[in-house]
Amino acid sequence: MTKKLEIVSSINALNEKEWDSKFEKINPFLNTNFLKIFENHKSINSIIPIYITTKKGICYGQLIKIDGSKIANYLTNNRRVSFKKKKLKKIKLQLFCFGNTYLSNVPSCNFENERISEEELKTIFNTLKEKYKVKFFLLPDYFLKSLNFEKEIKKKLSPGFEIDPDMVLELNEKWNSFEDYKKDVSSKYKKRIRGVYNKSKDLVVKEIKKSDIKSILPELQTLYNNVHNKSSFSGPMLNIRCYEDLANYSIINFCIHGYYLKEYLIGFSSEFYFEKTLYSYFIGLDYRYNKKCSLYNRILYDSISHGIEKKASKIIYGRTASEFKSTIGAVPLKSKSALYIDSKVLRFLLYPIIKYLSPKKWKQRNPFKTKIEITNYSSR
Repeated sequence: MTKKLEIVSSINALNEKEWDSKFEKINPFLNTNFLKIFENHKSINSIIPIYITTKKGICYGQLIKIDGSKIANYLTNNRRVSFKKKKLKKIKLQLFCFGNTYLSNVPSCNFENERISEEELKTIFNTLKEKYKVKFFLLPDYFLKSLNFEKEIKKKLSPGFEIDPDMVLELNEKWNSFEDYKKDVSSKYKKRIRGVYNKSKDLVVKEIKKSDIKSILPELQTLYNNVHNKSSFSGPMLNIRCYEDLANYSIINFCIHGYYLKEYLIGFSSEFYFEKTLYSYFIGLDYRYNKKCSLYNRILYDSISHGIEKKASKIIYGRTASEFKSTIGAVPLKSKSALYIDSKVLRFLLYPIIKYLSPKKWKQRNPFKTKIEITNYSSR
């Protein structure tokens, strides 16, 4: 018999068979074998995985620590918040996120009729507060959409705030090669592509074999750390040792591409492929060569080639460098989150600041000869 509510912080304490049985079809990103990989290689001091089982569904989340300076980067330059911005930079926040912060654009909950009641949610909030001393709860857009709101929860929710959008490139089914993609871009961007490949002509790109991952883990971690540390907003750092296990996770097609200059690894990209969608996540760069070799540009163009080769219908990129990704044809999917705080005092102190949270403005580019339709994007 299923318990009304169970919240645990380890898969070892979870009924794996019961958890996986909640899905009508395989969900590779919520499968216990997948989540176990991140748990086994988690950042010990900055993340605790949380598995929530209710009568009507399941949810995966993470208790994380966020550097206040990263949040301050999202505050608009406003005299009213300048003092608070300085204070925010000096603190660390511990919050519970309803989702996998490593894969922030992948839904991590599954409920009957795709809905969770206010009563269930209140029970989850109260249990997490008691068990893990949680004061702040981050609710991503896909989780907000699964809620049946009533007055009590609504009054404790912050105003919705925009975060960096998912960037998605729809692949034309008529494209059979990268050359077909090039034919559809304007002359300005054809010139750009030629420039990128000319600058990167000395690079050797290799798909890294499973058997070779272990030997280059230190290099991969260093390159990944470079990008993570440079990001204006980032969650917990990924332990690249998880790549060995991801490469053996059979439900998804996981691959890593290494970028070598004179036998020296200067960059890498990693990708998941599942049900005609290519997820381009977790790259690493040696910034000493990034501009000289058009390294990041080359990685983006190569991801298009990989998507076309795999007959993918779309490529989903991470939330960073939105304008840069728009130069290859990716478009944003607008995304909003909200914060839930039970304490009236903390709500009074923090919620007025939240309305000033916003990603940096950027300009949507269009490399194609035809106009791109952007249905849910506002340029702010």
